[in-house]
Amino acid sequence: MRITPVLNNFIKPLGDYKNNPEDYSVYRFPVNNNNIEGDVFVKNQPSFTAINSASGFRNLAYQRKIHCIYCGRPLLSDKIVNRLKSSGIFSGPINKFVQEMLNYIEYIHPTEKEFLKRVAILAFDKPDIRLSEAIKLMYPAANKELLEEQKPIFKELSALSDEMPHGYKTKFKELLKISKLRLEEKGYIPPEFSGKEFKYKMSRIGVTIKDEYMAKKIEQLTEPLTHPIFKKEKEPLTPKFIDKILKLTETRDVNKKNLTKKDLQLIIINKIKQYGEILNRKDILYQCDIAINTIEKRPVKIKFSNKAFKYDLNEILEGMPDSQLRERIDAIVEKLPTSQTSVNAFITKHERSASDAIGYNILRPSIVTIEHIHPKSLGGPNDLGNYALACADDNNTRSNKSLVEFIKQFDIKNQKTYFKEIFEEAYKGNIPIKKAVEMVKTFFYESGRNIEPNKLGVKVTKRRNNNY
Repeated sequence: MRITPVLNNFIKPLGDYKNNPEDYSVYRFPVNNNNIEGDVFVKNQPSFTAINSASGFRNLAYQRKIHCIYCGRPLLSDKIVNRLKSSGIFSGPINKFVQEMLNYIEYIHPTEKEFLKRVAILAFDKPDIRLSEAIKLMYPAANKELLEEQKPIFKELSALSDEMPHGYKTKFKELLKISKLRLEEKGYIPPEFSGKEFKYKMSRIGVTIKDEYMAKKIEQLTEPLTHPIFKKEKEPLTPKFIDKILKLTETRDVNKKNLTKKDLQLIIINKIKQYGEILNRKDILYQCDIAINTIEKRPVKIKFSNKAFKYDLNEILEGMPDSQLRERIDAIVEKLPTSQTSVNAFITKHERSASDAIGYNILRPSIVTIEHIHPKSLGGPNDLGNYALACADDNNTRSNKSLVEFIKQFDIKNQKTYFKEIFEEAYKGNIPIKKAVEMVKTFFYESGRNIEPNKLGVKVTKRRNNNY
């Protein structure tokens, strides 16, 4: 398909626009739902400096109510969420927390809204407890219900193991065995420590830490744990790398010559644990203890994680010749309840989380993000014309999936509402007209969905090949 924006139909100057395309002196814009036209005066050479970057575009959610291009819920500015975090609302008594959250109820996604409902009910009897205490009270029942949801899904996965080639079958069965231990919260010795997984978990915790300095220090400490040198057994440590770690962790009085890779990992994690103790963050201490025991080859109890399970599964099944079997496995795995789809999964995930982390994660799915309409990983440009505003939940779920398929689950009214709001900002001069038109063009091309762009003054036509 080809999309041809006809600016002359969108911008209707009283003067001769075709002969003088730079004369933006007067436009006639549709200014209400009845398409009644009104004259809007704009300077001859507008600079359109209000929004010309990703950060400026994202800031729209702070300046006005704007809805997610996909699910249609209002988008929450990260400035508001950070302000709530800093104010102590997340870590305060749950009765005050619930009262504050009612101001944002329309922004909150269904699973998080269900959790908030349970907290509100609990607040009648225990108004002064914190979110972390509320989670602990809810945990036993939620964990039991979650296990019942997960059992039939893992039974389906186990049944498919016999259809796998021998090498894949062995690894797959081992993963299912480990997953069963995690689900039942039984101790086992993990095969190896994953610096990437540890860094990811710390990054999720980091955004909930009020002390930005401490959060930054923890982030810096996790970075070297992902260095390839820890994965390559035969590659020796270099003096430069050792010095870097010792400086970063402020470690002195050690014999550098005798240091091993295991020693460096433990030095880093113990330093992070010190910060966790200063912050009184049990979630940080819990992750550090798991990491230390894993490195020391001691039994640990690790909670089951969908994300970790999918990551391990992808590694095991990479290159499996039976693509149809792989698709069947992936389809079953997608049935697993997640903290985005199941309130029980949300509760169990946060069993050891601090109140700040729990409060933040109730709002996290609603936070405004920049969505690349044509995915960045597939060559989509970092340009306003390729941007859309989407909630963090939908943005993460889509990833680089085909928009034609992904958009099917969402009502077309959501996109019409979204682009109406975008063009309202364009009419005000807050977004360059041409960029607003490019957004419609790119969306139409990627999704194939007819959002009646002609009502916005943009004509679209199909093209005969797949080129832009």
